[in-house]
Amino acid sequence: MIRRTTIERNFSRETDVKINPEELALEHIKSGNETTHLVINKILYNQKVSITENKLKDLLKIKGIELDLPITKDTYEIFINLVGKSSYRGFAGVYVFIHKASKCMYVGSSNLLRRRMDYYFRGDFPLAGKFLPVLHKEDLNAFSLKIFKLDKDLFNPQDALFLEQYMLLNKDFKFNSLRVVNFGPSLGKSIYVYDLTCTILYYYAQSQISLKRILGIHTSTCVKYLDTCIPYLNNFILSSIPFPSVKSDITAKELLNIMDKERRATYLKGLRRSIPVILEIKEGNNLVLVTSSNLSLSPFIKKVEGNNLEFDSLTSCVAYLKSLGITIKRDTLSKYIKLGKVFYNFKCRYLEKSIPADFEKVSQIIEEYKKNKIDLQAIESNNLKNKSVIVKSISDNNEKRFLSIMDMVRYYETQGIKLDRKTLNRYLKKGGVYKGLIFEYDKL
Repeated sequence: MIRRTTIERNFSRETDVKINPEELALEHIKSGNETTHLVINKILYNQKVSITENKLKDLLKIKGIELDLPITKDTYEIFINLVGKSSYRGFAGVYVFIHKASKCMYVGSSNLLRRRMDYYFRGDFPLAGKFLPVLHKEDLNAFSLKIFKLDKDLFNPQDALFLEQYMLLNKDFKFNSLRVVNFGPSLGKSIYVYDLTCTILYYYAQSQISLKRILGIHTSTCVKYLDTCIPYLNNFILSSIPFPSVKSDITAKELLNIMDKERRATYLKGLRRSIPVILEIKEGNNLVLVTSSNLSLSPFIKKVEGNNLEFDSLTSCVAYLKSLGITIKRDTLSKYIKLGKVFYNFKCRYLEKSIPADFEKVSQIIEEYKKNKIDLQAIESNNLKNKSVIVKSISDNNEKRFLSIMDMVRYYETQGIKLDRKTLNRYLKKGGVYKGLIFEYDKL
């Protein structure tokens, strides 16, 4: 059974240090004060990003174009000029859904506006948060859509997040559950791993590369499952959109073990399958004579039809090729089938009528299982990096708790105490006094 706990940890001591950008954002909205670049930079301080006053002014000059929903043939040309024609190549920008009846709004941003719009228009999203249930219940007709397209000659895709953050600090965006944007690293979009109801958050990765390194989910697999509501390994939903949720307290290593068990089960399921294959004899092949009576006598061949030899499985086909003096692995032959590659004037393919409906999905998981090489040290390092830290002062015996090492380092910088990260990690592991302080990981 998977355990879960609330995302926020509360400590009773007055000396606890909390750095909560969401609280800062909500306080600013409640104050009614003007949103400036300084306000945005303060809220995004923990993410190590900032915006200049002039850049914010330029972003606010972008004129949004509002379209009624759903998109019709009369508005389609305008729509594709704003978001792009392709889900793989397009424009970055900010989008705002405006509820016609209540005037409440929802804002988001994307590097590929067309792909994000397709996600909303398909309607197969999880019913999580405030906005998606309303969109599902009332349909697109209840909304209009306003798009702020970024000029790629003036802005980079990341600037869309700054414009989104500016809008999130407006009280009218009542459909947004979270009021702080998430800047992932330049390696790619953030990925959230949820349960099937999107109410439990198992893991958050700042990029697809990070997800592959820690949980072994390859980028090609991620692309297939991301934002589709198709369960990954039967138990998980991969999303690029954060939903209000409860965070599970299982570690990345424990989650990896759960996923590996599912991968292993899928792998064994795939190995047990005997999917017939066809080996086509191409022109110029000198290894096999189609008219030879030896073909029908071969114990590996199930049927001969013209230039096509049918086998019960890949294994039988591999064994037959070996009898001809061709040594080839099952994995290699499987790859040749996928690529449609001709080898030694042979071409192999699966017998189409015998391919199971979920064959592609199972094959992808099998490949992932076989190639999955996880760096356990990286997992442990990631766990410790995000683990709470307790700091005790030997001068006054005061104790402070921090949600992460970075929070602690930044706090003591404001107190005039600079902590070296490498030295700090050594004292966290071995103990001792460093700059009048004792450090230890929180055991709770």
